Parts: sequence; structure tokens; C-alpha cells
Amino acid sequence: MNIMAATKDQRKLLNRCVMNEIPVFVLTGTDQCALAALSAYADEARRLGCNTDFIEDLEGNVLPDFKAFQAEEPEKVKLPD
Repeated sequence: MNIMAATKDQRKLLNRCVMNEIPVFVLTGTDQCALAALSAYADEARRLGCNTDFIEDLEGNVLPDFKAFQAEEPEKVKLPD
């Protein structure tokens, strides 16, 4: 999936949650806690039997994107406010 398509899907999900008053939580690449949270999420998704495509996307795209961003832009990474 290209980044623009993934971003569009994420925006649609966020908008749908907001419009339907569904709790939502957003992690960004600037969040120093994000990698640990995403890794734990991937572990739990695997334990619960989530679709392998979902887990592969998380581990093959999302986690590497966060890792790359934090490695390339360390000055932007901080503890959440």
C-alpha cells in the first residue's frame, strides 16, 4: 500500500470514529513511547489471532516507518505531553 493510500485510510478511520463518538487513540512518530506501544499491540494482535495480513502490515510497514522516522528525525522525538 502506498503512503498516500494508507494516510487516506487512517484519516477515514479517524473521521468515522469522531463522527460516531467512538473512542480513538492516535500515536505519532514524534512520540517516544510509540514504538513500545506498537510492538505490544502487534504482540497482542498475534496472541488474539488477528488476520496475518493485518499483523504483517503492522510489522512490515507501520513499525518500520515509525523506526525510520525516529532514527532520521531524533530531534522531533519526545515524551508525550
